[in-house]
Amino acid sequence: MEDTVINKKAFGRKIKKARIKNNLTQFELAEKIGLSQNFIGDIERGIKLPSLTKLIELSNTLKCSLDYIFSESLDNIVYEPGEVYYTDKQLAIIKQVIDTITNNFEK
Repeated sequence: MEDTVINKKAFGRKIKKARIKNNLTQFELAEKIGLSQNFIGDIERGIKLPSLTKLIELSNTLKCSLDYIFSESLDNIVYEPGEVYYTDKQLAIIKQVIDTITNNFEK
């Protein structure tokens, strides 16, 4: 299974959109959560990501859910195995293995 990848550009766009919706400048937002204005700018440009603690502060200050913030920035590909088909011979062998295991536990 692959690691989840955060699209920093999409993440930054959401932060900027929420900041503007809350009528905050980068400076005002930075002061409210204890970051520099430059760091907020880097987040919005998709260069940096905040720490988990600062992410929660951002979410609370901007009055938006983490789901909203990450809705376009996560690689949401779900890897599921495809259908598995067995031949009659394979199914017979699988049944024999199961029967053997079952018989060994019954003793």
